[in-house]
Amino acid sequence: MASNNEALAGIGLEDKEARLYTTLLEAGETTVLELAKKSGVKRPTAYVILPSLEAKGFVAKTVRGKKTFWVAQPPRKLISEAEFRLAELKEAVPQLESLLQKGNGKPRVVIYEGKEALDRSYDDVFIIKGEMLYMGNLSLFEEAFPRTMKKFNYVKNSPEFTVRGILYETDEAREYVKQHDNDYQRTRFISKEFTPFQMDIGLFGNRTLISSIKKDYFTVSIESDEVANAFRTVFEMMWLSAKE
Repeated sequence: MASNNEALAGIGLEDKEARLYTTLLEAGETTVLELAKKSGVKRPTAYVILPSLEAKGFVAKTVRGKKTFWVAQPPRKLISEAEFRLAELKEAVPQLESLLQKGNGKPRVVIYEGKEALDRSYDDVFIIKGEMLYMGNLSLFEEAFPRTMKKFNYVKNSPEFTVRGILYETDEAREYVKQHDNDYQRTRFISKEFTPFQMDIGLFGNRTLISSIKKDYFTVSIESDEVANAFRTVFEMMWLSAKE
Protein backbone atom coordinates (compact mmCIF):
# COMPACT_ATOMS: atom_id res chain seq x y z
CA MET A 1 0.00 0.00 0.00
CA ALA A 2 1.30 3.45 -0.91
CA SER A 3 2.26 5.89 1.85
CA ASN A 4 0.34 9.16 2.25
CA ASN A 5 3.09 11.13 0.52
CA GLU A 6 3.32 8.58 -2.31
CA ALA A 7 -0.45 8.74 -2.81
CA LEU A 8 -0.39 12.55 -2.89
CA ALA A 9 2.57 12.51 -5.26
CA GLY A 10 0.52 10.23 -7.50
CA ILE A 11 -2.10 12.97 -7.90
CA GLY A 12 0.46 15.64 -8.66
CA LEU A 13 1.55 17.14 -5.34
CA GLU A 14 5.20 18.00 -4.79
CA ASP A 15 6.86 17.07 -1.49
CA LYS A 16 6.35 20.47 0.18
CA GLU A 17 2.75 20.66 -1.03
CA ALA A 18 2.06 17.24 0.48
CA ARG A 19 3.73 18.22 3.75
CA LEU A 20 1.62 21.37 4.08
CA TYR A 21 -1.59 19.50 3.29
CA THR A 22 -0.98 16.59 5.69
CA THR A 23 0.15 19.00 8.42
CA LEU A 24 -3.09 20.97 7.99
CA LEU A 25 -5.10 17.76 8.25
CA GLU A 26 -3.51 17.08 11.63
CA ALA A 27 -3.43 20.67 12.93
CA GLY A 28 -6.83 21.89 11.81
CA GLU A 29 -7.33 25.58 11.14
CA THR A 30 -4.08 27.47 11.58
CA THR A 31 -2.01 30.45 10.42
CA VAL A 32 0.87 30.34 7.99
CA LEU A 33 3.31 31.00 10.83
CA GLU A 34 2.14 27.99 12.84
CA LEU A 35 1.84 25.84 9.73
CA ALA A 36 5.43 26.63 8.72
CA LYS A 37 6.69 25.66 12.18
CA LYS A 38 4.82 22.35 12.27
CA SER A 39 5.51 21.30 8.67
CA GLY A 40 9.14 22.37 8.41
CA VAL A 41 8.34 24.33 5.23
CA LYS A 42 9.74 27.86 5.33
CA ARG A 43 7.12 30.58 5.75
CA PRO A 44 7.92 32.44 2.46
CA THR A 45 7.61 29.12 0.62
CA ALA A 46 4.32 28.33 2.37
CA TYR A 47 2.93 31.72 1.31
CA VAL A 48 3.67 30.75 -2.32
CA ILE A 49 2.40 27.15 -2.13
CA LEU A 50 -0.87 27.64 -0.22
CA PRO A 51 -2.66 29.67 -2.97
CA SER A 52 -1.69 26.92 -5.42
CA LEU A 53 -3.14 24.26 -3.11
CA GLU A 54 -6.26 26.39 -2.75
CA ALA A 55 -6.66 26.57 -6.53
CA LYS A 56 -6.34 22.79 -6.71
CA GLY A 57 -9.04 22.33 -4.06
CA PHE A 58 -6.82 20.92 -1.30
CA VAL A 59 -7.11 23.80 1.18
CA ALA A 60 -9.36 26.77 1.97
CA LYS A 61 -8.74 30.04 3.79
CA THR A 62 -10.77 32.33 6.03
CA VAL A 63 -9.95 35.87 7.09
CA ARG A 64 -10.85 37.08 10.56
CA GLY A 65 -9.78 40.60 11.36
CA LYS A 66 -6.22 41.00 10.20
CA LYS A 67 -5.38 37.28 10.35
CA THR A 68 -5.69 34.66 7.63
CA PHE A 69 -6.33 31.05 8.65
CA TRP A 70 -5.91 27.96 6.47
CA VAL A 71 -7.70 24.63 6.74
CA ALA A 72 -7.37 21.36 4.81
CA GLN A 73 -10.27 20.14 2.73
CA PRO A 74 -11.53 16.63 3.67
CA PRO A 75 -9.67 13.87 1.80
CA ARG A 76 -12.96 12.46 0.46
CA LYS A 77 -13.56 15.78 -1.26
CA LEU A 78 -10.37 15.19 -3.24
CA ILE A 79 -12.01 12.16 -4.85
CA SER A 80 -15.04 14.17 -6.01
CA GLU A 81 -12.74 16.91 -7.32
CA ALA A 82 -10.67 14.36 -9.21
CA GLU A 83 -13.80 12.77 -10.68
CA PHE A 84 -15.05 16.18 -11.80
CA ARG A 85 -11.74 16.99 -13.48
CA LEU A 86 -11.70 13.55 -15.11
CA ALA A 87 -15.19 14.19 -16.54
CA GLU A 88 -14.02 17.54 -17.94
CA LEU A 89 -10.94 15.90 -19.45
CA LYS A 90 -13.02 13.17 -21.09
CA GLU A 91 -15.13 15.86 -22.77
CA ALA A 92 -11.99 17.57 -24.08
CA VAL A 93 -10.20 14.42 -25.27
CA PRO A 94 -11.84 14.16 -28.75
CA GLN A 95 -10.77 17.71 -29.57
CA LEU A 96 -7.29 17.16 -28.15
CA GLU A 97 -6.94 13.92 -30.13
CA SER A 98 -7.73 15.83 -33.32
CA LEU A 99 -4.71 18.04 -32.62
CA LEU A 100 -2.36 15.10 -32.25
CA GLN A 101 0.01 14.88 -35.19
CA LYS A 102 -0.77 11.71 -37.08
CA GLY A 103 2.50 11.80 -38.98
CA ASN A 104 3.13 10.86 -42.59
CA GLY A 105 3.86 7.17 -42.22
CA LYS A 106 7.26 7.69 -40.64
CA PRO A 107 8.03 6.03 -37.28
CA ARG A 108 7.43 8.30 -34.29
CA VAL A 109 10.36 8.08 -31.88
CA VAL A 110 10.32 9.41 -28.30
CA ILE A 111 13.23 9.13 -25.88
CA TYR A 112 12.66 9.06 -22.11
CA GLU A 113 15.78 9.88 -20.09
CA GLY A 114 16.22 9.54 -16.35
CA LYS A 115 14.57 7.18 -13.89
CA GLU A 116 11.44 9.28 -13.27
CA ALA A 117 10.73 9.82 -16.97
CA LEU A 118 11.47 6.16 -17.66
CA ASP A 119 8.64 5.09 -15.36
CA ARG A 120 6.11 6.92 -17.53
CA SER A 121 7.10 5.28 -20.80
CA TYR A 122 4.62 2.41 -20.26
CA ASP A 123 1.62 4.66 -19.52
CA ASP A 124 0.00 4.10 -22.93
CA VAL A 125 -0.23 0.34 -22.41
CA PHE A 126 -3.15 0.95 -20.04
CA ILE A 127 -4.96 2.90 -22.76
CA ILE A 128 -4.19 0.77 -25.81
CA LYS A 129 -4.57 -2.59 -24.00
CA GLY A 130 -4.86 -5.61 -26.34
CA GLU A 131 -1.92 -8.02 -25.89
CA MET A 132 1.28 -6.83 -24.27
CA LEU A 133 4.54 -8.71 -24.79
CA TYR A 134 7.71 -8.14 -22.82
CA MET A 135 11.20 -9.55 -22.34
CA GLY A 136 13.32 -8.63 -19.36
CA ASN A 137 14.76 -9.09 -15.91
CA LEU A 138 12.16 -8.88 -13.12
CA SER A 139 14.38 -7.45 -10.37
CA LEU A 140 15.72 -4.72 -12.67
CA PHE A 141 12.21 -3.93 -13.93
CA GLU A 142 10.88 -3.55 -10.38
CA GLU A 143 13.74 -1.17 -9.60
CA ALA A 144 13.33 0.93 -12.76
CA PHE A 145 9.52 0.91 -13.05
CA PRO A 146 8.01 1.01 -9.50
CA ARG A 147 5.09 3.22 -10.55
CA THR A 148 4.28 1.01 -13.54
CA MET A 149 4.36 -2.12 -11.34
CA LYS A 150 1.81 -0.53 -9.01
CA LYS A 151 -0.45 0.32 -11.95
CA PHE A 152 -0.29 -3.30 -13.16
CA ASN A 153 -1.47 -4.36 -9.70
CA TYR A 154 -4.53 -2.11 -10.07
CA VAL A 155 -5.43 -3.37 -13.57
CA LYS A 156 -7.04 -6.76 -13.98
CA ASN A 157 -6.06 -8.94 -16.90
CA SER A 158 -8.98 -9.88 -19.14
CA PRO A 159 -9.66 -10.97 -22.72
CA GLU A 160 -9.22 -7.28 -23.62
CA PHE A 161 -5.85 -6.99 -21.84
CA THR A 162 -3.57 -10.02 -21.94
CA VAL A 163 0.12 -10.30 -21.12
CA ARG A 164 2.86 -12.68 -22.21
CA GLY A 165 6.35 -12.28 -20.85
CA ILE A 166 9.78 -13.85 -21.07
CA LEU A 167 11.82 -13.33 -17.92
CA TYR A 168 15.40 -14.13 -17.06
CA GLU A 169 15.12 -17.16 -14.77
CA THR A 170 15.62 -16.43 -11.07
CA ASP A 171 13.99 -17.68 -7.87
CA GLU A 172 12.29 -14.28 -7.52
CA ALA A 173 10.90 -14.49 -11.06
CA ARG A 174 9.53 -18.00 -10.50
CA GLU A 175 7.82 -16.88 -7.27
CA TYR A 176 6.32 -13.89 -9.11
CA VAL A 177 4.95 -16.18 -11.81
CA LYS A 178 3.34 -18.47 -9.21
CA GLN A 179 1.47 -15.50 -7.77
CA HIS A 180 0.50 -13.67 -10.95
CA ASP A 181 0.16 -16.04 -13.91
CA ASN A 182 -3.43 -16.84 -14.89
CA ASP A 183 -5.56 -17.43 -17.99
CA TYR A 184 -4.71 -13.95 -19.30
CA GLN A 185 -1.11 -13.60 -18.10
CA ARG A 186 1.53 -16.17 -19.02
CA THR A 187 5.27 -16.22 -18.50
CA ARG A 188 8.20 -18.28 -19.71
CA PHE A 189 11.88 -18.14 -18.79
CA ILE A 190 15.26 -17.44 -20.34
CA SER A 191 17.55 -20.13 -18.96
CA LYS A 192 20.24 -19.27 -16.41
CA GLU A 193 22.71 -20.71 -18.91
CA PHE A 194 22.53 -17.46 -20.83
CA THR A 195 24.04 -14.10 -19.85
CA PRO A 196 21.62 -12.23 -17.53
CA PHE A 197 19.13 -10.14 -19.50
CA GLN A 198 19.80 -6.53 -18.49
CA MET A 199 17.51 -4.70 -20.91
CA ASP A 200 13.74 -4.49 -21.09
CA ILE A 201 11.68 -4.76 -24.28
CA GLY A 202 7.96 -4.09 -24.27
CA LEU A 203 5.51 -4.45 -27.17
CA PHE A 204 1.89 -3.24 -27.31
CA GLY A 205 -0.21 -1.86 -30.14
CA ASN A 206 2.29 -0.48 -32.63
CA ARG A 207 4.70 0.55 -29.84
CA THR A 208 8.12 -0.92 -29.19
CA LEU A 209 9.84 0.16 -25.98
CA ILE A 210 13.54 -0.59 -25.58
CA SER A 211 14.83 0.31 -22.11
CA SER A 212 18.25 0.40 -20.52
CA ILE A 213 17.55 -0.32 -16.85
CA LYS A 214 20.87 -1.52 -15.42
CA LYS A 215 22.71 1.77 -14.91
CA ASP A 216 21.95 4.33 -17.63
CA TYR A 217 18.20 4.83 -17.40
CA PHE A 218 16.59 5.57 -20.76
CA THR A 219 13.79 4.24 -22.95
CA VAL A 220 13.43 4.54 -26.71
CA SER A 221 9.76 4.37 -27.71
CA ILE A 222 9.14 3.61 -31.40
CA GLU A 223 5.64 3.96 -32.81
CA SER A 224 5.74 1.92 -36.02
CA ASP A 225 3.81 -1.10 -37.31
CA GLU A 226 6.87 -2.42 -39.15
CA VAL A 227 9.19 -2.23 -36.16
CA ALA A 228 6.60 -3.67 -33.77
CA ASN A 229 5.88 -6.58 -36.12
CA ALA A 230 9.60 -7.35 -36.47
CA PHE A 231 10.07 -7.45 -32.70
CA ARG A 232 6.93 -9.59 -32.34
CA THR A 233 8.49 -12.15 -34.68
CA VAL A 234 11.63 -12.20 -32.51
CA PHE A 235 9.48 -12.58 -29.40
CA GLU A 236 7.51 -15.50 -30.85
CA MET A 237 10.75 -17.29 -31.79
CA MET A 238 12.05 -16.82 -28.23
CA TRP A 239 8.68 -17.87 -26.77
CA LEU A 240 8.82 -21.22 -28.56
CA SER A 241 12.26 -22.00 -27.13
CA ALA A 242 11.73 -20.50 -23.65
CA LYS A 243 11.18 -22.67 -20.57
CA GLU A 244 7.68 -22.97 -19.10
